[in-house]
Amino acid sequence: MGFIEFLEKLGGKTLEVAEKPMRRLPEGKNVQERLKALKELQKELEREKEQKDERETFIEAVIEQRKEEVQQPFAQRLASAILKYFRGPVERLTTSLSGLDVDLYRANITMSKEAYVAYMLGVAMITAFFGFVFAYLMYLPIDISLLAGFLGFLGGFFYMRYYPKMVWKRRVREVEKALPYALRHIASLLSAGVGIAEAMLSVAKADYGPLSEEFELVIRDMRTGSSFEEAMLKFEEKMASENVSRVVKQILRAVKFGGNLAEILYKLAEDFAFEYRMKLVEYVQKVNGISFVYMFMTIVMPTMLVVGILAGSLMARKLIFSVPMIAIMLVVVFPMMSFMIINMIKSAEPR
Repeated sequence: MGFIEFLEKLGGKTLEVAEKPMRRLPEGKNVQERLKALKELQKELEREKEQKDERETFIEAVIEQRKEEVQQPFAQRLASAILKYFRGPVERLTTSLSGLDVDLYRANITMSKEAYVAYMLGVAMITAFFGFVFAYLMYLPIDISLLAGFLGFLGGFFYMRYYPKMVWKRRVREVEKALPYALRHIASLLSAGVGIAEAMLSVAKADYGPLSEEFELVIRDMRTGSSFEEAMLKFEEKMASENVSRVVKQILRAVKFGGNLAEILYKLAEDFAFEYRMKLVEYVQKVNGISFVYMFMTIVMPTMLVVGILAGSLMARKLIFSVPMIAIMLVVVFPMMSFMIINMIKSAEPR
């Protein structure tokens, strides 16, 4: 009973303390001291509020910074990370790569030369890592795995070095494909009395892919002070295409010496369309021949290899090829050959 009474008293005391209002001002002091303490309390509350606002502002700034970093493309983030730790080697390597700035300009890649070189190194490191891991998981010796990683580094680096040229060539093909339609678009506007600059602006706002982007750059150059001839010659130099050069020369000649530019552009569009149809017929004939080779390399040869290995192993009563070697041939060699054939078919596609 004594213990229960003690608990009841303890509970009552707890309730009394909990219900008692908290007072930060001591009792028994005069009004002036209480006002002074109240002012100090108010200043303390203001300082706490300012500190809280500063913390909230800092947190919001960090969140916005993280959002901006996440919204950046992976290439830009990787390049920034490489430049942060390897700026010196990247700058020395950049000076030894001639022509890269021209390739980036033609490919319409807006990264700086140093940033792109850093991105090249980042991609090379990633491919080296995966090459080493793949070889290691195939139970190859450590020296072979290191060699695979080194080859992966070289492959990734040189692939990224020539990637702008591949992008530029792809853009040229897409521009040449869109040329007949864009020329008809411009010719129809010229026939309606619209000027050549306004007609090109209409093409820039339309959906002609890279051609609309290039025309937009031409219009931008004209707005920044370049003449129409200078902007068109810059476009011709950037594309380095025979068809684009024909179009630019015809437009500049008609603008300079006069002539019915609408009829000229209609005629060029018909010529380009006819040439494309003839190239398409030749391409179909080539693909029919290459398709048999592709089927043989991707279906017949792997099957013959597996059957030959099984037959030879049964006759020799042991596996004539190791499991890693068979896996490399089936997983790496034949897919690479298939990729090469597909690349040949793709590269032969008419412009």
